[in-house]
Amino acid sequence: MRNIIVFALLANILQAETFQNRLELGLKTTAYDYTERNLQGEIIDTENSKISEINGIYGSLDYLFNEYSENNYDVAYYFNIFGSAQYGDTDYVGSLLNSNLPYGSHTSSTLNTFYEFQTNLKRLHQYDNSSLYFTLGLGYKVWERELSSTQLETYYYPFTQVSIGVETKIYNNLHVGLELSGQLAFDAKMDALNETFNLGRVYSYKIVAPIKIPMYEKINFTAKLEYEYANFEKSDFVQIGNFTYYEPDSEQKNWNLYAGVEFLF
Repeated sequence: MRNIIVFALLANILQAETFQNRLELGLKTTAYDYTERNLQGEIIDTENSKISEINGIYGSLDYLFNEYSENNYDVAYYFNIFGSAQYGDTDYVGSLLNSNLPYGSHTSSTLNTFYEFQTNLKRLHQYDNSSLYFTLGLGYKVWERELSSTQLETYYYPFTQVSIGVETKIYNNLHVGLELSGQLAFDAKMDALNETFNLGRVYSYKIVAPIKIPMYEKINFTAKLEYEYANFEKSDFVQIGNFTYYEPDSEQKNWNLYAGVEFLF
């Protein structure tokens, strides 16, 4: 009987260590690669930055609200909130608006500001030394693109998100993982030239490689490398004075690097 009681206590302790609320705070930097194409598929402008030129902060909270055990694994449900903010300059290569000059005729710097907010429901399956998780959520993004003192473009849209990930312990509590996620926007818009442009389909996907290293009791160092692809279909056409404008097809191919500290409580 004593052995059974001890085993039950140990099981409860292990489960308490596995399933806890988590708060993660850290820094984010991006290597940015952006391309716009006209109706014929020709490049009309590009923007690029190196890692450490677009920087910001992020925060993530996992709130545990349910847990139970199955035959071969334990299950936990989390409500997740995530937010990030970044800004930085990119190198612009293109042409001046309404100049009719070719790509490459004008170069400058563009100030970009990015905001993202997410709310997610997360289901986690915990095995002996590994875990499998699924998330489903909603979010909102804002991207301000200041090409000059007189030309500001603001993209904004809500989106749905789904992801799947795995994490495993490989050595001395060092955890590594892999996560795949996809986002699909709805009612995406862009404000520019005192008008609102309705964007076409906007979607993205991410491939993430996270690591986690224990620092102290209930405090971990976290880092992850993320590749993000985003596609923006062209907008509707808007008549402004004697000119007809539209936001062209574009795509982003970005590398994001995160580094932070995770607190368990």
